[in-house]
Amino acid sequence: MSNVIVHRHAAKYLKLLPKETKDRIKNILKQLENNPLKHSGIKQMFGEWAGYHRIRVGKLRIIFWFDTKEDIVYVDHIGPQR
Repeated sequence: MSNVIVHRHAAKYLKLLPKETKDRIKNILKQLENNPLKHSGIKQMFGEWAGYHRIRVGKLRIIFWFDTKEDIVYVDHIGPQR
């Protein structure tokens, strides 16, 4: 089971969201604890964000990277697509 660490800016944005959306994102973060790269909606990112992965939740994105050596998922961004 992996640890999930959410960056403070992402956590602050998460607190401002409506309860329904917040619950959906928290559910996905729990799924990342069990299988970080096995979620069906995960896409690998390229260019400036190479090495990161993203998951779409409605009109929002969760951007994270997975440290395989330490077994930690670092969530760097939760926010709108663009």
